[in-house]
Amino acid sequence: LRAATTREALYERLFEWLIKYINKTLSQDDYERRNSFHKRIYDSFVIGVLDIYGFEIFENNSFEQLCINYCNEKLQQLFIELVLKQEQDEYESENITWQHIDYFNNKIICDLIEQSRIGILAHLDEACQIVGTVTDEIFLKSINKTFKNHKHYSSWELTPGDKIWKNIDTNKLFLIRHYAGDVVYSVDGFLDKNRDTLYDDFKRLLYHSKNSILSSMWPDGEKSITSVTRRPLTTATIFRNSMISLSDLLSSKQPFYVRCIKPNDEKTANIFDQIRIEHQIAYLGLLENVRVRRAGFCHRALYNRFVQRYKIIDCVRSKLHPYGPFNKESASYICNELNINNDVVYGNTKIFIKQPTSLFQLEKKRTEGLEPIVVILQKHVRSWKQFRIFHRENSAIRIQNFYRKYRARNYINQLNELFSDRLGKNVVWPQSRSSFTTINNVLKQMYQRWRIKQIEQRLPIKLQSTFELKLLAGKYLQQRPLFFDKSIYQEWHGDYLLEENSRVKEYQKSINELRTKDNFNKVIFSTFAVKLNSHIKMDERAIILTDKYIYKLDPKKNFPIKKSHISLDDVTGLSVTSGKEQLIVIHLVSNCDLVFYMQTKIDRVGEFVGHMAKLKQKSSNFSVNVQRYVSTNIAKHKYVINTVWDRVDKVAFNKSSSNNISLVLPDVR
Repeated sequence: LRAATTREALYERLFEWLIKYINKTLSQDDYERRNSFHKRIYDSFVIGVLDIYGFEIFENNSFEQLCINYCNEKLQQLFIELVLKQEQDEYESENITWQHIDYFNNKIICDLIEQSRIGILAHLDEACQIVGTVTDEIFLKSINKTFKNHKHYSSWELTPGDKIWKNIDTNKLFLIRHYAGDVVYSVDGFLDKNRDTLYDDFKRLLYHSKNSILSSMWPDGEKSITSVTRRPLTTATIFRNSMISLSDLLSSKQPFYVRCIKPNDEKTANIFDQIRIEHQIAYLGLLENVRVRRAGFCHRALYNRFVQRYKIIDCVRSKLHPYGPFNKESASYICNELNINNDVVYGNTKIFIKQPTSLFQLEKKRTEGLEPIVVILQKHVRSWKQFRIFHRENSAIRIQNFYRKYRARNYINQLNELFSDRLGKNVVWPQSRSSFTTINNVLKQMYQRWRIKQIEQRLPIKLQSTFELKLLAGKYLQQRPLFFDKSIYQEWHGDYLLEENSRVKEYQKSINELRTKDNFNKVIFSTFAVKLNSHIKMDERAIILTDKYIYKLDPKKNFPIKKSHISLDDVTGLSVTSGKEQLIVIHLVSNCDLVFYMQTKIDRVGEFVGHMAKLKQKSSNFSVNVQRYVSTNIAKHKYVINTVWDRVDKVAFNKSSSNNISLVLPDVR
C-alpha cells in the first residue's frame, strides 16, 4: 500500500511540475514588465480553453467520481450564474419589461458537497482528523445524520424501502441527486483516499535530492524534522480550493460554452438513447437557455459604444458631433433616422435590439458611410507619400548641414585638446579651413575669454578680486614687459598709505573730511610720489585716487589738500614709459596734466592703470600710451620727458631745453 501511494504521489507531483513549467515557459512576464502598455494589450486579448471531464456514473462510484461530479456541479452553477441568471438580472437592472423564466439552480447541490463545516467534504475532513479508530461506516453515519432531511441526499439506512436499494445488501452506499442524474457512491476507501499518507521523512528525502527537478517537486520537505508543522491538507480540501479558484477566474472573464451530449452509456457509435439525451438537455439547462435567448435580444451595447460605431452613417454624421456626447439621446436619434425605433428598447445604460434584420441594416449603412471616409484616408495617404518624398530631400539637406557641423565640431574638439594643457599658453593656433575663417576669429575671442575665466577660477579667493584689474591693466600695458614679468604676480593692496604711513590717524582724518565734503565712497589707490608742478619743480605729495576724484595731499603738513581736486570726468588718458620707471602722466581736458613719479620698491604703475581703466571703463575717449619718451602738457606747454639713469641720490626733474624734461633716476640697475 505504501509503495502504491508513493508511486501515485510521484506521478502527481511530476504532472504538477510539468504543468507549471509549461505555463512558466509560455508566460510573458518579462515582456509585460518591460512594457506596461503591451501588458494591457496582452491582458485584453487572452483566449483560454478549458476542457473538463464529463459527468461520471459507474456501477461502483467512489471518492474520485464524487470529486469529478462535484466539479461538474460547480461549472453548471457558474453557467447558471453567468448565462441564465446574469441575463435576466441585466434586463431587470436596465429596467426593461421582461417575463421571468424559471430554471433549476443547482446551488443547493454544491452546498451539499462543499459547504463549510456541514458539507460532505467537511465531514470527510473531520473524520480524517479525529484521533482513534474512525472507519468509512462512521463517516457515512455522520453524513446520514446531518442530511437525513435533505431532498438531494439519500442512503440505504435513511430510506431502505426505495427501489434503488431493492437488491443492495450493504450499508456503505449513499445517493446524491445531481443535476445530471442520481449517483450512488460507495464510502469504501473514502478516508484512505482523502488522507495525505506520505511520511514527512520521505518528503525531506526527496527535497534534498541532488536532482534539481526532483527537489523542486517537494517544496514541503524544506522544513527540518524539529520544525512544528500544521497537519497537511486533505485531498478533498485541495480539490475544493482548486475549484473555488477556478470559478473565481472564470467569473472574471467572458466565457463561451460548448456543451457535449453523451448519446448512450454503452460508448458505442450510432446509438442514441433518447431518454438519456433528453435527460442531459433538461439538466444542463439548455432548454431554459434557449427560452431566455429567444425571449431576449440579439444585440445589446452601451450607448457610448453604439454611437461611436454608427455615428459615421451618412444621414446622421452631420448632426452628431465627432467627440460626443455619446448618450441615450444620440442613440435614439440614430435609430429614428433609420426607422428601426420600433425594434429597439432603451435601457438605463444600454440599447437592446430585438431582430437581427435591424442590426444588419445598421451594419449596411455603416459600411456605406465608410466609403467617403476611405476616400479621405486615400487622400491623406497620397499626401503622406508626397510629404515623404519631400522629407527625404529635406533630410539629405539636413544631413549635409549636420556633416558641416560635424566637421566644425571636430575642429573645435581639436582646439579643446590643444588648449586643455596649460590653458593654451604657448600653443600655436591650428590651421583652419577657408570656410572657417569667420568663425575662427570668433573662436579666438571665445578662447581668450575662456582662458581668462579658467585662470580666474584657479586663483586663490584673495587674489580673485584684483584679477579683473590686472586684466584691464594688461590690455593697456602690452608694450610694458615689466608688468607681465613682475607686476602681474604681485599683491595689490590699493590704499598703501594705510600700511606705509607713519601718521595714519592724520591721514584718515583728512580722508574723512574730504569724504564728507566731496561725498565720494572710498579710497581706491594711494601712494607717496614726487609731483612735477607748473614751474617744473618737484613737490612731495600723496596721490589719492577715489571713485570720483584725484587728490594731491601734502604728507608733511597732516595731509591737507593742495589746490583743488581733479574730477575723473576730466581725465582723458594716461601715459607711462615702456621701461621700469614708475612715471605716470594723467592727461586732463584742461591740457594741464598731472605728472608724478612713485618712489616705491615695487612697481605700482600697473595697479594704478588698472584702477583708472576700471573707473573709465564706460568712457569712449580714455586711452593709455606706453612709449619710451612720454609727452605731457604742463601749463598748456607741450613737453617730452625722457629718462636718464645717473649716479644721483634721489629722483629729480630737470628742464634740459625748451621742450624737454629729463627724469634723472639713481642708477641701481
